[in-house]
Amino acid sequence: MSVPVTATDADGTAGVRVLARGLAILQAFEPDNGWRSNAELSIVTGIPKPTVSRITANLTASGYLVYSGQRAQYKLGAPVLALGYLAVRTRDFKMLARPLMQALADQHHASIVLASPDGLSMVCHEVCHSRDMLFTLRVRPGSRLKLSQSALGRAIIGAMNEADRSKFMAILAEAEPDHWPALKQELDASTRQMRAHGYCTASGTLETGTNGVAVVIDAPGQPRAYAVGCAVPAYSFPVERLEAEVAPHLLRMKTSLERDLDASLQAS
Repeated sequence: MSVPVTATDADGTAGVRVLARGLAILQAFEPDNGWRSNAELSIVTGIPKPTVSRITANLTASGYLVYSGQRAQYKLGAPVLALGYLAVRTRDFKMLARPLMQALADQHHASIVLASPDGLSMVCHEVCHSRDMLFTLRVRPGSRLKLSQSALGRAIIGAMNEADRSKFMAILAEAEPDHWPALKQELDASTRQMRAHGYCTASGTLETGTNGVAVVIDAPGQPRAYAVGCAVPAYSFPVERLEAEVAPHLLRMKTSLERDLDASLQAS
């Protein structure tokens, strides 16, 4: 249900107030995305009608609302619906992935992380720790990891096509100029590893004393949608052991999850 938003609901800044009111208007189309007029939206949200009219005009111009001149009403546009679809798919995917992740974490006394790229970060959606592991990775659901430093992020970079990777590397070069020469060499090596083996390893780049290996999960119509990685103590799991023992299991998990995602999409 929508919550009325007034000027006193915001923190006093015009930008936050406009954003809050825009979100309130979008929420007013729940639960059925039926057609709504400015007058109806004003009643539901408590926002004055002239303000509603200005906001709906901007939301329509941005594609977030669709306007029917015949009805003189609005409904949600494709970008908003796509966000909802993505949220549902992420929830469903986490449910598919979690038991496989926990089993792998327990088998290797490790932490298994599911994340997706967002700008220059990897956003963690699910983290499974071994029930008897001797160390705890300082990563939780909602944590953001530097894409260029984690095995998860480096796997994503390595899975990019040449055009996308060139654009992304240019952005990284601008964002990290002081470290770029050495970082570029490491990312180039990660890319070669991904293309040769389908996984990427990293040593001590996420946390000191921790080694990691990751694979990329391609969702239907969404290449490089997710990455799944394993983090272990470096003293007990050198990179060579990760490649020999953990990487094959991650590759099998990748195949299983991509198959399940495709079946889920076909059934929906």
